[in-house]
Amino acid sequence: MAQTVVGMNHTGWVPFQTVWENEQRAFVDWCWLGCDRFTEPFFDGTIEIAMRRPFNGLFMHRTPMAELAALRTVSPGLEPSGFIFHMSRCGSTLISQMLASSPRNVVISEARPLDRIARAVSISPAVKREWLRSMVSALGQKRSGKETRYFIKFDSPTTVALPLIRSVFPSVPWIFLYRDPVEVLASHLRQPSAAMASGTLCDVDLIDAPMQEVVRMSAEEYAARAIGRICECALRGMDERGLLVNYTQLPQAATGAIARHFAVEFSSDELVRMQDATLYHAKRPELRFEADGVAKSAEVNGMAREAAAQWISPHYEALERLRAKRVP
Repeated sequence: MAQTVVGMNHTGWVPFQTVWENEQRAFVDWCWLGCDRFTEPFFDGTIEIAMRRPFNGLFMHRTPMAELAALRTVSPGLEPSGFIFHMSRCGSTLISQMLASSPRNVVISEARPLDRIARAVSISPAVKREWLRSMVSALGQKRSGKETRYFIKFDSPTTVALPLIRSVFPSVPWIFLYRDPVEVLASHLRQPSAAMASGTLCDVDLIDAPMQEVVRMSAEEYAARAIGRICECALRGMDERGLLVNYTQLPQAATGAIARHFAVEFSSDELVRMQDATLYHAKRPELRFEADGVAKSAEVNGMAREAAAQWISPHYEALERLRAKRVP
């Protein structure tokens, strides 16, 4: 059990977990990261490595949630340069890994404490906005001292919280990445995430249907409806600060359309680092990248294709129409 402390100097520490009973009894667990950057494909990967250190076993601590706001006052961190939302399994991790290859960037990829706050249903909107603002600030601290930019990739179900996030950070540019529905559905049927699989514990409900109907759904229908809901939320939330990016535009869009949208100009050294990152599997960097779209599509059965056509494709096609309309 982490020791609860108040008023500690949090230089070098990172909030990695949130726990709350209600708005008055809410806490944050902190992990010592020192000057280490977030370079693993996901936030949890970097935290897991750090937690193996004996120091964290001895000195990991817990504070009231209010400590986040106090830290923001004395050390506000970098302002976000861009937000990444996505349909899931559509190249978002590639983008975050390309960005993380540069020591000038702080890149937070699917940080559970941040996503959990954004999706919380038991917290009032006003308090949730305050927590969200403070958590973004705490995660945006410089680590090596070289950082000048800050990017956040949210977990795909957090797209349902797009209106809330945009209300807190209205000036931050954001993108929504998406991919051929059959290929995305195939990936989740092969290895489903918690939000895309019926019966798993998850803090977000993407299925708008009575429970008795949900329990009768096939894996194909459940996953398709969840993925479709994410796309629908992106469509509804699209505004002048948003940019739609299809998987087929990657990786070139990272240094082209996305960079321009985020108002970022990469140096020649950064461009080389980013290009090198594209050679490897985004989620398993020890492996070389191999295109798998054809293989994924081939393994999808008729039931899955019907589910994709009914629940995902209408939103996907609407995204494509909107993207085409917005091309200068």
